[in-house]
Formats: sequence, C-alpha cells, structure tokens
Amino acid sequence: MNKEQLLSLLLGIDPLFYFIPAIWLVFVVARVLPFNRFGLVPRTLSGAVGIVSMPFLHEDFKHLMSNTVPLTLLLILLFNTAAGATTVVLLTQLLGGSLLWVFGRRANHIGASLMVFALTGFHIANGLVQANIATVAIAILVAAVYGGTFLTSINPWKRGSSWDGHLCGFIAGVGMAVFFSSNYYSNLFGQV
Repeated sequence: MNKEQLLSLLLGIDPLFYFIPAIWLVFVVARVLPFNRFGLVPRTLSGAVGIVSMPFLHEDFKHLMSNTVPLTLLLILLFNTAAGATTVVLLTQLLGGSLLWVFGRRANHIGASLMVFALTGFHIANGLVQANIATVAIAILVAAVYGGTFLTSINPWKRGSSWDGHLCGFIAGVGMAVFFSSNYYSNLFGQV
C-alpha cells in the first residue's frame, strides 16, 4: 500500500472513528502536560473551552476505561442507525456542554461521560420518536444496559462524579433526538 492509498483509506473513515484513539492519545500526553486544567468550569470564560475539550480529558486510567467501553458501543450503534452520526455527536456535546456550563456546579468537569449519557439519551429517545424496529430495539438495549447506570449516576451526593454533566448530557441527547426527528430539521437537512 502506497502513501496515497493509505491517506485515502484514512480520510475515508468517518471522523468519529478517530474519537476514541484521540481520547487515548490525549490521556497519554496529559500524563506529562497539564491538560486537565482545560476542563469545563461552569460560568467562567476560561472554563468554556471545556465544552469542547472535556470529553478528551480523564483523571486516571479507571476513568478513561469507564468511558471508553460504553462510548465505543454507543458510537457503533449510532453509526449503524443515524446517517448524520457526526452531526449528532457534535451537537449533543455542544448542547450538553453548554447546559453544564450554564447550570452545572462550580467544579472542573472532565471526561467523556457527558457524551456517554448524551448518546444514551439520544438512542432511547430516538427509538421512541422514530419508532421503527431498529431504533426501538436499540432503545431497549441501551435502556437495559445503561438506564440503571444513568439513574445512579445523577446522584448529587456521589463524590467524584459529574452527576450534573451526566444529566445535562442525557437532556441534550433527548433534545437532539427530538430535533433530528422534527419536520423542521428534516426539511433543512434530510432524515438522520
């Protein structure tokens, strides 16, 4: 395989398939450089960068693994059911991160769990609003696997957890599923 073929292959892969490796790469580099200071800190100008950067930042290996496994599964399900998977991911992160920035408790929020629960909310709500066999089956699977985790993860008394980030992500995911199924979105961009 020559350079042109390799480049063509890499550019042909959906950009979101780079997301998980990018999270791991940032984690490795963050062991040397203080990247975690770029997390989301609600209602601060410097903390607004975290709306975009927080999914790439993780405290430790356990934190990284607890997000990698569900995020990988949820992204695979999304790629196989939504034509606009990249748009879904970008908009749910922006909306969820913005909600957290406005309403979240004052802390340095890091990690991809906002995205995990955004995709959880998206898949469950998408199953309800699209109501076809594939999306309903995925909604049931996601609710069965991650529904209980979501309910226990929004406990405000659980220390060391961004419960408000989980909640904002879930709300953003539900909102995006409803938005993408609306006639307004469909008329502008086509069905997701």
